[in-house]
Amino acid sequence: MDSFFKDDKEEAGGDIPGIGDSKEEPPKIAELDDDQGAIAGILSYIPFLCLIPLIQMRDNEQARFHSRQGLVLFLIELAAGLFLIPGLAKLICITVLILSLGASIAGIMFGVQGKLYRLPIIGDISDKLKL
Repeated sequence: MDSFFKDDKEEAGGDIPGIGDSKEEPPKIAELDDDQGAIAGILSYIPFLCLIPLIQMRDNEQARFHSRQGLVLFLIELAAGLFLIPGLAKLICITVLILSLGASIAGIMFGVQGKLYRLPIIGDISDKLKL
């Protein structure tokens, strides 16, 4: 009688390998770092989850790079979310306008006096510009 399976008389391909009998080498540290970096790249750009690679994967360069960018993006998203609140949006807008007017007046005063005074925050950003 013909069987669907292999001939019953034939033995299966050998013994079942044990856990320690694997011929594959364990993953190397560099491969694990690449995997962690890829996972960090995913988590970093999801709001709130960007803090996980920032805290847990400090020794991985790729994780640090993506988590820093993700954190800046998250802070921008939080700032944009504040503008969804009608009364708060108007208050923030007025505050920014008053601060920028004060910085402009201070810049004019220092310019007239011939002083090279760097305005807080604005001076740091302007130093990074490549003009």
